[in-house]
Amino acid sequence: MAESIRTAPAGTALSAADVEWLTELMAVDSVSPLEGGPLDGAARAQRVFLTGAAERGFTTVLHQSPSPELLERPEVPAPVREAARRDLPGFLAGQPSVVVGYGSPQPERRRLVVNFHVDTVGPHVPPRLEGRILHGRGAVDDKGPGIAAAVGVAAAFAEDPGLDGRIEVRIASVPGEEGGAMGTYGTRALVDAGHTGRLMVFAEPTGNTFMDGCTAAMTPRITVLGEDSTDDHPADGHNATVLLGFLADFLSRRLGPLAHGMGAKLCVAGLHTGTAHNRVYGGGRLLLNIAYPATEQAELLAASLEVLIEEARTEFAQLHAHDPFTRRTVRDWRRIVRLDWLKQGLPTLRNRDPEGELMLERAGFTRHDGLADGSAFTCDAIWAPGPGRYVAACGPGRLDANGAHTPAEFVNLDDLDSYAQRVKELVHAFAARAA
Repeated sequence: MAESIRTAPAGTALSAADVEWLTELMAVDSVSPLEGGPLDGAARAQRVFLTGAAERGFTTVLHQSPSPELLERPEVPAPVREAARRDLPGFLAGQPSVVVGYGSPQPERRRLVVNFHVDTVGPHVPPRLEGRILHGRGAVDDKGPGIAAAVGVAAAFAEDPGLDGRIEVRIASVPGEEGGAMGTYGTRALVDAGHTGRLMVFAEPTGNTFMDGCTAAMTPRITVLGEDSTDDHPADGHNATVLLGFLADFLSRRLGPLAHGMGAKLCVAGLHTGTAHNRVYGGGRLLLNIAYPATEQAELLAASLEVLIEEARTEFAQLHAHDPFTRRTVRDWRRIVRLDWLKQGLPTLRNRDPEGELMLERAGFTRHDGLADGSAFTCDAIWAPGPGRYVAACGPGRLDANGAHTPAEFVNLDDLDSYAQRVKELVHAFAARAA
């Protein structure tokens, strides 16, 4: 006999106190240290989250900084290692993870976990409420979804105290998602420590749909290590600006279509040599970012990049054969051009689970195959899969439509209300399946 769909009571909306909790959390500058933010930003944000969670009946399960050993794993991105090396004690102390919970401890099969991140991209944008629109950094990515989820969980247990003893719900508040950290010292540490569940929901902005596939990303860096010269003698130096500008265009034309054909995304990102008008810069760097849906594509694209850089050398030499001012750059290409990887070897997320999907659908969410239509994005859900678990990204708003990663980031409080209501229903649906 098919299980009946639970009749939802009146909607769960964020109260004035909940909105105040969210704006207080958003007021904390928790821009990732990898994007120039303060070392202790995440730690200060976590204290605000813990205070509000305790007021709503959550108990603290964990409040802990990452261990130094975690940063030594080979897949930890180079910028994370570099930030930690500059001030290891300060970096670690400023990046704690927090887990709060409702319900007495249960085995993994009776545990629901909701994950959100408190670190943001830069620059920090203070919160501003205009009617029902909340502007500011973290409004939709990812403080707003996290607070709405907490409100929904608390509402479910208030509505049915009998949930305690039947299921456990944990909310994981993590640092290290933005800035290219990829969850390597936040979410991954919690997964390794066993803070996992039968259903794991990452409260990322997906338009209140759920995606059970996420890309990962790798970041190649092309560096030119040549010699400078002045504008009076431009032929004496290596012109990194001309070389890297050419490579940016070449790789966009050649690697871009190849990545697209594999369902991957190529971002030709930062290029830097210098700012003066009367100088030939012999050194500089070009960054790329490649988001991929599967590790097989990542390996093929990495190998293709190495081949293409060599082909680029040949084309550059042909184009500049008669240019006296880049002759030395052409001649010394192999000596001065280097390729290394700031981030590589990360797993992707791709899982299906009929029972887990049904629970989300009963809560009012619909499945969206982001890997199929190219809308899947990269987040730290990649670390969560395991035997007996179903992992999905699911949250209010959308990255593009709500201006995430831009100074115009915002969220509609109606969307947060809807998400809180659906999370409440998800808790009830999870309890029904666990029974």
